[in-house]
Amino acid sequence: MIDSPAIVELLASAGFDAVVLDTEHGPIGPETLNVLIPAARAAGIAPLVRVRTNDPSLIGGALDVGAAAVVVPQIDSGAAAAAAVAAARFGPEGSRGANPYVRAAGYHGDAGWFARANREIAVLLMVEGTGGIAALPEILATPGVDAIFIGPFDLSQAMGVPGQVEHPDVLARITAIVAEAGARGVATAVFAPTPALARRWFELGARLVALGFDTALALDGFRAARQGLD
Repeated sequence: MIDSPAIVELLASAGFDAVVLDTEHGPIGPETLNVLIPAARAAGIAPLVRVRTNDPSLIGGALDVGAAAVVVPQIDSGAAAAAAVAAARFGPEGSRGANPYVRAAGYHGDAGWFARANREIAVLLMVEGTGGIAALPEILATPGVDAIFIGPFDLSQAMGVPGQVEHPDVLARITAIVAEAGARGVATAVFAPTPALARRWFELGARLVALGFDTALALDGFRAARQGLD
């Protein structure tokens, strides 16, 4: 959420494997990605970009700058899933605009880069609401979907317990989604506000857990430091 390369570097120094750069809810925009993604690559941490909407120009733009993956929000149908996958992959697998002179291609116009990019980038689709839950079987059956990313906050809203990401009904629904995706050979990513919940999702089979927000983690650290003086 914080649009600073220092945050990315600190996360890498702390041992995290990846960072989600959130352009949906935070102040990060295309120009900032042009700074944060290279910072992540240089620090040895994988940059994932949550785009604002399921828009081909936003998806392709994030990947052109060098994102390792795109996280596409509010997927509620098989058609929406297919559109996101198509926007992220070059033909014949998709319809991503082709330019081999972008940062992700090393600026050097290598024609072989298109096939490599199709193999190497990942498409994560967010299942967050009642529509996504109802359409989960067709979303999981969409060719080219690498993972389902579960957004517990939106899911809790849809289930009538807003903000209660550890509500038993929310936990049960997420557990069921992880199991169904795994049975279909699709990986699952989940957001977790605490390390304890992150461990739970890993134990249940999630392949990626996004642990907390940089804003919240920083606030917790500042509060702990201040309270240590009392």
